[in-house]
Amino acid sequence: MQFEDNVLKGARRSEIRIFFKLYPVFRRYLKDRDEAKSEEESTWSYRRERNGVKAVNAFMSLGPTFIKLGQVLSARPDLLPREYIKSFEKLQDEVPPAPFAEVKPIIERNLGLISDRFDSFNTEAISGASLGQVYRAVYRGRDVAVKVNRPDIENILRRDLYVINRLLKLARGHVENFLYLSVMNVINDFNSRIYDEVDYRKEASNAQRIRKNLRGRENIVVPEIIPELSSKEVLTLEYVSGIKITDVEKLRAAGIDLKNLAWRLDLTFMRMLLRDDIFHADPHPGNISVMPDGRIILYDFGMVGTLDSKTRFSLLSLYDGLVNTDPDAIMDALISMGALSPVANRAIMRKSMELAIANFYGRSPDEAEVRELFEIANNVIFEFPFRLPRSLVLYMRMSSLLEGVCLQLDPEFKFVKILRELLYREGLLDELYRRQLRDFVKKTVTSLEKGIDALPLLKRRLEESEQPAPRKVDRKIPASIFIGSVLIASVLTMVQRPLLAGAAIAADLVGFLVVLVRK
Repeated sequence: MQFEDNVLKGARRSEIRIFFKLYPVFRRYLKDRDEAKSEEESTWSYRRERNGVKAVNAFMSLGPTFIKLGQVLSARPDLLPREYIKSFEKLQDEVPPAPFAEVKPIIERNLGLISDRFDSFNTEAISGASLGQVYRAVYRGRDVAVKVNRPDIENILRRDLYVINRLLKLARGHVENFLYLSVMNVINDFNSRIYDEVDYRKEASNAQRIRKNLRGRENIVVPEIIPELSSKEVLTLEYVSGIKITDVEKLRAAGIDLKNLAWRLDLTFMRMLLRDDIFHADPHPGNISVMPDGRIILYDFGMVGTLDSKTRFSLLSLYDGLVNTDPDAIMDALISMGALSPVANRAIMRKSMELAIANFYGRSPDEAEVRELFEIANNVIFEFPFRLPRSLVLYMRMSSLLEGVCLQLDPEFKFVKILRELLYREGLLDELYRRQLRDFVKKTVTSLEKGIDALPLLKRRLEESEQPAPRKVDRKIPASIFIGSVLIASVLTMVQRPLLAGAAIAADLVGFLVVLVRK
């Protein structure tokens, strides 16, 4: 009862505030979505882009829950027009930190007295985000970073999600059923995932897994977790400082090769995605730094993704299709991943895909940016929406953020060139083709087995359909076989004995006519 009271406390007031903030956004969105679906794919609307910016500003003003939800929506081309996606991709998770007086009880509730556990503790937060904030401290002579949940964050999330679900039910009668169900799926998935991001025990586990995967393979630094100073609400890790990945001037001054840095960063994330059992899904500039020696530092492992074997190979097929601009391969891959409905009209989808690919006329795939290549898929997904699996949503968010960072480092950065080299150098295409061959052989064997299993049933069916009356022997078939054999033999001997062979052929034809007309 106390739990429900905490969740519902102030919910009515919040519901009114959220309603008046989101209602004009929602009205504009419905109109823009209908217009975007009816217009040519190449048409860009600056009015829709402005409306997207207004939507982002509204989400920012509504606090932590809506900031995180907006980040999820930025990877949903099945729901948002591309102009909105462009705006939501810029949604930054930067919020002024809460006063230390409100944070101190959380630290001491989880770790004990600060003065007993730390040599020193700086009460000025070095960063603030929607769900937590970070402080510097010294533990046993070692510099550490202490990440703490924002005060009362779980109750804020529950209250906001309660209000969102109530408002969605009110909107149900005013939107098409498919859109309502799609948005509900997003909210349900968000509801099941967001609490993982405020449970720092899970983030610690994610960081340790990624650290283990990268060790010895990549020149990457993942800060070490301090387990004895970590809990559900507090995460302590070694403090590793560096130059922010987008601070181009400082990177140049440090002698860092920016083109090489962009290349290494992209390869690291692509290997995580295509090789490992877990990948960092939130590579925004605040989560990546560079040490003076050029090593890349990764922070914040609250948002991670995983790909099962089937999705990973479908993604490889998608990349193969994108690189070779093969619309059928792209559609097959998207359908396999659950990004497109398998029952949609394939001819129409193919037409849409071909029109999008036609925008590349006169350009080689190497000259296309990844955003443009993904736009091919995004346009089709928006026109023929289907529920996107969570792993694919996180992958699309990761890819979009990563490309933005790499382009800031190197304006000439080409994802497709790196992708091609990665696929061939890492042997991933060979792995894909072997998998496709195995699947083909497996399906063939399965089909043969089913055919063999059906033979007894077919035999029984034929036996059951036989008439009890004695069958009349039909001699036409054996006679036809005999006559055909004589005809072949006659043709083969025509060169040596033309007269005899000609007579035999004539007799053979007469015999065939007799058999044909005889009852």
